[in-house]
Amino acid sequence: MRIRPAASVDPRPGALHVRPVRFDEIAEILRLIERAIDRGCRGHYGPRERRAVFLTYARTIFTDACFADAGAPIETLAAERDGRLLAAAQLDPAACRLRALFVDGDAQAQGVGRALLAEVIARAAAHGCARLQGAMSLNAVPFYTAAGFRPCAGRDRLMSDGVIIPVVPMDRPIARS
Repeated sequence: MRIRPAASVDPRPGALHVRPVRFDEIAEILRLIERAIDRGCRGHYGPRERRAVFLTYARTIFTDACFADAGAPIETLAAERDGRLLAAAQLDPAACRLRALFVDGDAQAQGVGRALLAEVIARAAAHGCARLQGAMSLNAVPFYTAAGFRPCAGRDRLMSDGVIIPVVPMDRPIARS
């Protein structure tokens, strides 16, 4: 089942709009991810870990976005305001897993991530997920805790390009409508 509607469409100037990522935006999304990792993760991960995380997403987001219209299982979303990309997220609805959520460095702590996460949760619910889980970066644990996520069983480190990346496995229940 594909759920692709433009969910958060508000025509007012300055409103946040959440929609599927377009293929022609991949380079811009990658630059956004790099800035988000650089700013958001700097206090918790060194340069080597930050680069390894970026390269992992750089390898996968292109394929995920290319095949989204062909029924690929990963949904890649963008949040924009006044035509400017501010954030991106990926949902694997088959696994009920948040694969990624990145907010551009200068848009962090302004509610953009919270709004995008709400859309991801709504989409997960529409796919029938009872819980949403993810491997959260250390810097993002307070954000996810405030959104109702709690630590859960799972791997507390990931390997990326031979670099160990500490993470916190977290999940949250999803209310059924």
